[in-house]
Amino acid sequence: MKNFSLFTIALCLLVSGHAFAFDIQVKAQVDNAQVFIGDMFNYQITVEAPAEATVDLPSFVGNLGSFEVKEMKNEKITEGVPKGKARFVWQATLNTFVGGDFMIAPQQVVAVMGKDSVKTNTDPVAVKVANRTTGEETDILEVEDPLSDGRLPEWFYIVLIILGAGLLIFLGWFLHKKFRKIGEAPQLPPYEEAVLALRNLRNKQLLAGDQQGDFFMTLGFIVRRYIQRRFEADILDATTAELKQRMNHVVGLPQAYKESVINLAVETEPVKFAKMRLSSERCEFWNNWADLLLEDTKPTPEEEQAKKDEAKAAGKLNKKK
Repeated sequence: MKNFSLFTIALCLLVSGHAFAFDIQVKAQVDNAQVFIGDMFNYQITVEAPAEATVDLPSFVGNLGSFEVKEMKNEKITEGVPKGKARFVWQATLNTFVGGDFMIAPQQVVAVMGKDSVKTNTDPVAVKVANRTTGEETDILEVEDPLSDGRLPEWFYIVLIILGAGLLIFLGWFLHKKFRKIGEAPQLPPYEEAVLALRNLRNKQLLAGDQQGDFFMTLGFIVRRYIQRRFEADILDATTAELKQRMNHVVGLPQAYKESVINLAVETEPVKFAKMRLSSERCEFWNNWADLLLEDTKPTPEEEQAKKDEAKAAGKLNKKK
């Protein structure tokens, strides 16, 4: 019986040791929990994990909840932490022009070391955005009431405003009805649009001017828009974490290119938001990779003919209506 108990304890320790291969500590905070409208403040996530671990921190383009992301940066710190550990710091500079009480939602953090991984979320962080005025201010001088115009009653002006608004609505409806068949300029097919966009990007000579951030921001947009239109995949506005999930569901795109699209987002994110730089060889690689993506996935003649037939049938149907 005693041997059985020792065996059970050893087995539990072995299982728990495998389930919790390594430990991480995550903390989220802001440098100022109460700011005024328009003020910028920093939102920071700090992760303490083994130095050998790879930490995947949240990524945002444009907005973080109700706040606009002005700048992002991240770093790995090994000084001042226990031996074998490292501190991974992710910081975003935010602001907003809307007052109120806000809550920055929990953000997912993933740490990977070898075959083991730990996934956790940060705590929500409250931020109060106050107006710069109380709304109770009064004018310094009391002014006299404006002279009333006794020649025309007030209701007459109200009628004129209503008639003017009705006239504008009618004019807008008439112009829309008259010119609705003209429409916008025809949109280029996905492949032709992407080829033209890449040519315009390269004509700007951004890499030669050491503007890697602008180059990869535009290149990533061109690639995502092409895949979204070509394969009908919703990835244009996806964060890096969302992109990793959605690329698995893109039908028709080879697996190698699915992985490359994710690698492009991960590798160039510090360039776009943390002002880091890639080597000239990696810049040339991604530049050439975009051409290979377009050439290997461009529509076949049969696909193009089928789309033309479909558009022609749709045009006939609209004429009948």
